[in-house]
Amino acid sequence: MKVTLVSILLAAVVAVGQTMAAKGLIARDVSVGICPTFSNKEDLDPVPYLGPWYEIERFELAPEKDMDCVKAVYSDLGDGLVEVHNMARSNGFFTEIYGTATVIEPGVLLVEFPGSVPSEYHVLDTDYTTFSAVYNCEQVEEMRFQYAWILSRTPTMDQETYDYARQVFVDNGIDVTIFQPTYQGDDCPYVE
Repeated sequence: MKVTLVSILLAAVVAVGQTMAAKGLIARDVSVGICPTFSNKEDLDPVPYLGPWYEIERFELAPEKDMDCVKAVYSDLGDGLVEVHNMARSNGFFTEIYGTATVIEPGVLLVEFPGSVPSEYHVLDTDYTTFSAVYNCEQVEEMRFQYAWILSRTPTMDQETYDYARQVFVDNGIDVTIFQPTYQGDDCPYVE
């Protein structure tokens, strides 16, 4: 009986793990709970969203572990395709990756990087010139897998804009205490 119960539990853990890996969820913030009901920016215009975005805060993600100076640049590739160029400093060394994004519904982009499962990037709100609030949450049984970023057009953000960006998450039922600040300093190796 004990062997059968252990086998069943092990099979369940393996199945959940395979589901998480297949959906690209392992790298996200993981917690017990229900994903909040959140709203996308329904009138998101991808054209003014293009250009550089600096990471001010994020939910800790495995691929970004030990990274600072994180910056993304979005460029139009035509035919509704956007190039995503992410760059950062990892353990003192410059690193970068290129991917693509397409708008799949208002306020939602499907982002894909080589070797990764495509992932939805929900823009909760942006004013295009100072901030963007980005989030996603996937539910697998009683576990939620989420990521979030507060982005800025410059390496720093004034307090009023920062407070507003965080309030966007609060208004969507998202726990802002999970955010971790991202270092952005004069020694960051940005590529223009």
